[in-house]
Amino acid sequence: MEAPTWMFTKALSHRQKVLRLYKRALRECDAWYGGDFLEVRYHKVLMRARFDTNAQEKDVRQAKLLLADGCREIWEKRHPKPYRFAADVGGVAYDRDRESRDILLDTDSWSYAEREQYPYYFNKREQRKKELLSHWDKIEEAWNDQIDNIQRTPPKYDDKKSEASKKS
Repeated sequence: MEAPTWMFTKALSHRQKVLRLYKRALRECDAWYGGDFLEVRYHKVLMRARFDTNAQEKDVRQAKLLLADGCREIWEKRHPKPYRFAADVGGVAYDRDRESRDILLDTDSWSYAEREQYPYYFNKREQRKKELLSHWDKIEEAWNDQIDNIQRTPPKYDDKKSEASKKS
């Protein structure tokens, strides 16, 4: 609905259009009633009921008319400031460089007393880091073996292919 037309590479089926309309309707519920979880949930359930009442529509013309009516209603009732996820395009954290939270746990800012409070966590973390490093060492060894093998053995040519290329 909001993507430019040049991004579409194939025609969407009626089902796909209805599913996109449903998802857009749920996002509008988030935008209008976003402050209260129960209120949002209530309106989403009502929206689902509206879609379910027409789910078994057999008449193709009537189904297309319902879809067009739903798109028109979404357009008319859209929120002036729609809800956006932080990392999505237009969100407050879009295209920001975020450091991994994992780095924060490896810093020396944790005092020994703090580490003692969670011994199981930090011991398990160190064990997993060692396992990950050993796993990558195995992968690196396998890659080095493959590269050495490729460099030692010359490529084999198929005689039938070389004869065919000489004849033509």
